[in-house]
Amino acid sequence: MPAADDDKDDSGTESGDQQRRVLVDQVKSNQKASVPFQQAWRSYCDAHGGGFYDPARHSAQFLEDFLKTAAKGTKSKAKKESESSESSSRSRARRRRRHGRRHTRGRRRRRERRDRRDRRGRRRKRSRSSSSALPSRATAIKGAERAVAAATKELEALSANAVDDEDAIQEEQRRKEVEKALEKVQSDAAAELQEKLREAEARLAEEKQTRLSEAEDKLKQAIVERLKDAEVKFRAEEQGRIEDARLKAKARVKALMDEARPKIEASWAEQISGLAQRARIAREAADALRSGKAKNGSA
Repeated sequence: MPAADDDKDDSGTESGDQQRRVLVDQVKSNQKASVPFQQAWRSYCDAHGGGFYDPARHSAQFLEDFLKTAAKGTKSKAKKESESSESSSRSRARRRRRHGRRHTRGRRRRRERRDRRDRRGRRRKRSRSSSSALPSRATAIKGAERAVAAATKELEALSANAVDDEDAIQEEQRRKEVEKALEKVQSDAAAELQEKLREAEARLAEEKQTRLSEAEDKLKQAIVERLKDAEVKFRAEEQGRIEDARLKAKARVKALMDEARPKIEASWAEQISGLAQRARIAREAADALRSGKAKNGSA
């Protein structure tokens, strides 16, 4: 089991190194693709990384923190740009409305002045019709100058409106181009990151399977060796227990024999004394029989 734990630690360390390599490649590719990203990376390294610009010299946590900060900065920048563009478009719309109102009032006033001039001119014509059928040269020149001035003002107003509209259109086009470029960079970076993550996951899965099979083989071999050692140890212990039991039984039998020997000897002594007494009695009876036979023979 300790061997399996070591394999797990090794696989965890290698997976962390693989993730760090993926982050390093992502930072390098983003620096090549985007100058603002490179500037943000250098600023972040100056502030938090000791001035080292090589991503390989930083940890995976440092790289992840920078990528999160860069993503937040990009979103906030895009939001600020959109807000500024919206505010500028609103201000231009207000200016156009104000200019339109001023232009409308100016046209109304010019129309009123023109109507007054026309009325005065008609009155003058009627007054002069009695004396002369044609207006004077000075009157004609002044009328032409006034018409030219009015036409010039109207042309300037129309030109100002056209310039404002053209600037707004160009700014909107630039904003859309910037947004498209930013979206393209983000999508390319995300796709590249996903591809590298998939490759890393595949390699990690293959390596994990290999490590697991190796760990299983090592575990089986260790179990077999442990079983053999346990069997040898168990047999030795069992043999020792049997020998101890035999010695204890032998000692117990000896102790029992030593304890029973006096009783046996006493029993044997009693039996021997009884037999001796019976033999004496029998001998005495035999002697008595012999003596009786002898007396009978002598008689």
